[in-house]
Amino acid sequence: MTRRDGAATAARDVSAPIRLGGGELGGLGHVCGLFSGEAESYAVLTPFIVDGLERGERAVHLLGPAERASHLERLTSAGLDVDAALATGQLEVQTWEAGYLRGGRFDRTGTLLFLQKTLAEGRSRGFAATRLIGFMDWALEEVAGVGDVVAYETDVDLFLRGTPDHVVCAYDLSRHSAALVVQLQAAHPLVIVGARLLATAGAAVAPRDRILDAASQHFSSQRVGPTGVDALIESAGVAKATFYRHFPSKNDLIVAWLSDSRTRWLERVRRRAEEIARGSDEAVPAFFDAVAEWLEAEGYRGCPYLNTAVELVDSRHPAQPVINDYLSEVRTHLGNVLRSIDQPDPDRLAAQLQTLLAGAIALSVARRSAAPVHDAREAAIKLLAIKR
Repeated sequence: MTRRDGAATAARDVSAPIRLGGGELGGLGHVCGLFSGEAESYAVLTPFIVDGLERGERAVHLLGPAERASHLERLTSAGLDVDAALATGQLEVQTWEAGYLRGGRFDRTGTLLFLQKTLAEGRSRGFAATRLIGFMDWALEEVAGVGDVVAYETDVDLFLRGTPDHVVCAYDLSRHSAALVVQLQAAHPLVIVGARLLATAGAAVAPRDRILDAASQHFSSQRVGPTGVDALIESAGVAKATFYRHFPSKNDLIVAWLSDSRTRWLERVRRRAEEIARGSDEAVPAFFDAVAEWLEAEGYRGCPYLNTAVELVDSRHPAQPVINDYLSEVRTHLGNVLRSIDQPDPDRLAAQLQTLLAGAIALSVARRSAAPVHDAREAAIKLLAIKR
């Protein structure tokens, strides 16, 4: 990018360590910023923002509506050509209502989906990484759902593992309770206190978890077959002996990945569908809406169980029972939803809805669009009406 004076910035070494608060992030992407006022927060965060933009990374900032103008002024004062960065989409400055407080409430699952979608958009637009900074004073507002903020931070930490993106959650120490601050620190691997970056107990990710993080990243983006063990070992930063101590074969890792909570998407979608539905009659349409949101947020990677099933040519592969069990779990959930609305022959209808859903997911991946899921939603509504 160019600076405000029109001079092009010297290209930053993208392989150089990423620094924040006087320390190196070291591959960890989730930071809890505990600041003593606005001046300290900008003194720490501004160099981090400038560095990311000069590396060619994307920047997304979420803040209160009253702070947007002053925020842009501060970035301009740092020498950035803010207008140019906004025009190209390299810099996005949004208000809390766009992310954290959509609909006037905090929706933990919906906000996580918003975060996932935002970060995936950066990669789809050619940015190697996104640095997202959320100014978290909205958590002081008396809005529904605000009590879920710590659980949300925990979800974010699990999601960010193995991704190239960085999320800084900035809190004003003087405005939040000591009890909340302790919980927030525990939900982040890194914390900034006194303008210095420090590691928390969560920074020590076990080798097995690092391997699963790498598997989640590679198997989702490159699929199971093309991903080699050497690439997984390099991404996880472990020795070959350590890899094989935890996973004697690649097949063992595939099974563990499919069993990992981050891969199991049904619970997130189920919870989101319950939040969307305004009544029992909307339960099935809301489920399809939640699937559409999930696919978009994940960058249309599709269902890992269906994707892996297509790749496996051996029906005796040890991952096949895990796949079958999970697909059965989805069908059972749909059957339970249908029973709750007194739909006749719920098991057979659940199988039909799952067939609609699976086809829609596959088409959404192929077209990079949620439109097939929305079409399947309308077909499901008509099917339910016929069955009655």
